Amino acid sequence: MKIGFIGLGNMGLPMALNLCKKGFSIMVCSSKKESQNRILEAGGQAAESFCTMAEECDVVISIVPADLEIRQLYMGEKSLISAARQGLICIDMTSAMGATKKEIALYIEQSGKNIKFIDAPVSGGVSGAEGGTLTIMAGGEKNVVEDCLPIFQAMGKRIVYTGEVGSASNVKMINQMLNAANTAVAAEALCLSRRLGVDDEILSQVVNESSGGSYVFEKNVPKYMMTGNHQPGFRLKLMKKDVELYLETAKKMKEFTLIPQLVYQIYAAAENQGNGDLNYTCIYEWFKQNQPVLEKERLD
Repeated sequence: MKIGFIGLGNMGLPMALNLCKKGFSIMVCSSKKESQNRILEAGGQAAESFCTMAEECDVVISIVPADLEIRQLYMGEKSLISAARQGLICIDMTSAMGATKKEIALYIEQSGKNIKFIDAPVSGGVSGAEGGTLTIMAGGEKNVVEDCLPIFQAMGKRIVYTGEVGSASNVKMINQMLNAANTAVAAEALCLSRRLGVDDEILSQVVNESSGGSYVFEKNVPKYMMTGNHQPGFRLKLMKKDVELYLETAKKMKEFTLIPQLVYQIYAAAENQGNGDLNYTCIYEWFKQNQPVLEKERLD
C-alpha cells in the first residue's frame, strides 16, 4: 500500500515513522520541513500537495488539530475528496467531534465516488505514538477497518472496533473528559495531602491499593505532579480542547454538564496563566498557587 500521511505534529510524526519502519510506502507534504525530512530519510516520498496524495495513494491518513482543519481538508476548496481517485481509503485520526466525522462521511457518500472513510482517533500520548503502542479506536465499515488492520497495528498495540463512523470519536471524547476530570481531582487532593504533611509515597501506596485509585493517580501523579516536571506529553491546551468537544456535544444532546463545566474552567484558567504548551498535569501547579495562605504558613 502507498499511504499519504497528513499532519506531522507531535503525534503524527512518530506515527508516520513507525509506518516507514514497518515497510509501508509513505508520501508526505508538510510545511514542517524538518519533520518532512525525517520521513524522507526514513524512506518516504514528498508529494506536491494533498491532492497529489489523493490521486496517487491507496490510503490517506490525516491527524490535524481539530474539526475546522478536517472540514477544510475533506470538504473545502481543493479538498481531498475533489481530487481523490476511486477506491481511496481515508483514515482520519484527529480528535474531533463524532458529528463532524459523520458530516464528512455523508459528504463523501453524496459525492458519488467510491471512497471509504474511517474515523480512528488514538489514545496513548506522544510516548505511545513513539513506541507504536497507541490504542486506536476505529469506526466505519467493518470490512474496510479489517482491511486496514496492518496499518493500525504498525502504529498501535490495541485496535478497538467501535461501530459506525463517529462512534470512535465519541468514545475518545468521553475518555478524554474522564481523564481531565480525574486529573483535576487528583491535583486538588495532592495539594491538600501535602499541606497536611502526608508523605507522597504513603499516599500513593494507600490510594493505589484502595477505592480512590485510578490510572491517573497510579501513573501521572508520581510522574508529573509529585516531581513538578510537566514537559509534554499531552499539552494542556489540547486537553482543554477535548473537554470543550465534550461540552459542545453534550449541549447538542441537552445533557447536564455540571462537572465537565467546572473541569473546563480549571483548564482554561491554567492556560490563561501561559501554561497551554505544558503537559496537562500542570493544573496541579494552578491548584497549588491558588490555595489561600494559612496563618501557620505565614509564620513558617
